[in-house]
Amino acid sequence: MLINEIEALIYVSGDKGITIKELEKITTASKAAVRENVIKLQTEYNKRKSALEILQNGDSFQLVTRIEYDNLVQKYAKTDESLLSQAALETLTIVAYKQPMTRITVDEIRGINSSVSIRNLLNLGLIVESGQADEPGTPALYKTTDLFLKAFGLSDLKQLPELEEHDVLSKDREDMFNQSIGLLENEGK
Repeated sequence: MLINEIEALIYVSGDKGITIKELEKITTASKAAVRENVIKLQTEYNKRKSALEILQNGDSFQLVTRIEYDNLVQKYAKTDESLLSQAALETLTIVAYKQPMTRITVDEIRGINSSVSIRNLLNLGLIVESGQADEPGTPALYKTTDLFLKAFGLSDLKQLPELEEHDVLSKDREDMFNQSIGLLENEGK
């Protein structure tokens, strides 16, 4: 039954969510049929007064707990451990303020390899690959996601707080980095 398939796919998509287009592709149903069944599901959850609801976030649909259960869920999920390590927070901050960024550029700014942090942020859905840089090896570019905005209570990146230059990248280090990039570009000419 199509409605059950859609519900299962929305459920397993987790925090990432799933788009109508992805639902169409996986279920091989028409766009109209998928939309109709998503609306039916939303109505069913509302009618049952379930603790869950199907929420549309941008192009994606997610199965989430209703807002009135936030305190309860937070009590359950509360832990003394931070979800993100200091390294992951640094990496996420750099990507958020300077996006799109390659891992190598993040490494240069942090002064240490960021592969693990980038992988963890990708797994958490806070960043995504957003293309490839037009440079040797065509490294992946990374940018923040809608989940990042949601997690930090932002509606868009313009709401990020102003940072002092040294908060993300010291001026001396940025000048040194830009000079290095310039030297590399001149070597190729």
